[in-house]
Amino acid sequence: MEIGSIYEINPENVPAGCLFGAVGLHLKEVEKYNKKYCAYTQSGREAIAWALRSLAENVPAISKECLIPAYMCDTVFFPFEQEGWNLHFYHIGKNLEADLEKLRRQIENIRPGLLFIHPYYGVDTWKPMRSLLKEWRSQGIYIMEDVTQSYYLEEAGREADYVIGSLRKWYPVPDGGFVVSDIPLSRKKLPECKEFVHKRLELLTEKWEYLHGEKGEEEKRALKEDYLGKNRKMEEWLDKLSDVNGISEVSKDMLSRVDEDACKKARNENYKRLFDALKESKSVRPVLMMSEEKSAPLYFPVYAKEREELQEFLRKRDIYAPVLWPVGKENENLLSENEQYIFDHLLALPMDQRYGREAMEQMIDAIRDYIVEKRRTDDRNTG
Repeated sequence: MEIGSIYEINPENVPAGCLFGAVGLHLKEVEKYNKKYCAYTQSGREAIAWALRSLAENVPAISKECLIPAYMCDTVFFPFEQEGWNLHFYHIGKNLEADLEKLRRQIENIRPGLLFIHPYYGVDTWKPMRSLLKEWRSQGIYIMEDVTQSYYLEEAGREADYVIGSLRKWYPVPDGGFVVSDIPLSRKKLPECKEFVHKRLELLTEKWEYLHGEKGEEEKRALKEDYLGKNRKMEEWLDKLSDVNGISEVSKDMLSRVDEDACKKARNENYKRLFDALKESKSVRPVLMMSEEKSAPLYFPVYAKEREELQEFLRKRDIYAPVLWPVGKENENLLSENEQYIFDHLLALPMDQRYGREAMEQMIDAIRDYIVEKRRTDDRNTG
């Protein structure tokens, strides 16, 4: 079984014809934030851009200084730069919590207009500091919370002025992001980029054909190269995008049929299987302790001493575990020792709702085989 990488879409689940804006979208996990205003965008980074534009409309005199975690995906930086914000980085420890005292000093010295926070991998890594968010808001600092890794987390978003996230990272849809807020969002109409949606649907249905079709091995290899190449081009296109587009009617239709409770349950079960199997491991160890809330994260993160070696070992077993994230040019010279460790050693194991016990056991067996083989190699080298 091949595990990980981009989602596949069964062509039978793609709505036929043009929907003409007839589909309303009500997602329980978005509505739980209980905010007055909501906009669905093409991607998570466009949700950030829409929130920033809305903030500028409501508070035109805001200081465009933003504090953002140094451990962050570089694509998050792009909308800030495009909207004219200056980024300042605050530090994260190996437990993925912010260094509170240093952050306090930065807030006092910089007086940012916006603080960007990110609970990592389904755990409320801001729990020790959530009471401070109210204090900082009272000082005129706006809070934006990115839940792209923690969409199901119940504690997220309560103290935030804006909550943003990427839906296409969680579900097999061609596009989708969201922003919710109690502050009015821009009333400008968000257009749909039909070309992007068409191309994304094409590549995601190609992956379905690769996994479930009856083509020969050579044809399947060519198909895989094709859809992966198309996906890279689409991500590069998003990186350069300065416009903000709305979510497509196709994705709205598909999302309206998603059973979010079932997806959450599957992720929780997969997370627990991986955690129970690896919690005593020292060479491939869970980054975070499993929370009581069982909040079904985007991935299961582990620290591995030889991260690329483990990643390649898993790849040979048809398990595709991504590195989150590459270091961006904006923060590459500003990382603490802890952050450099995170960027160098964290690997994200896939555990989403596509998979069940069999896939998790396949991954656990592969990791155990790696640990045994690694130990033998080390013993030979030291002997």
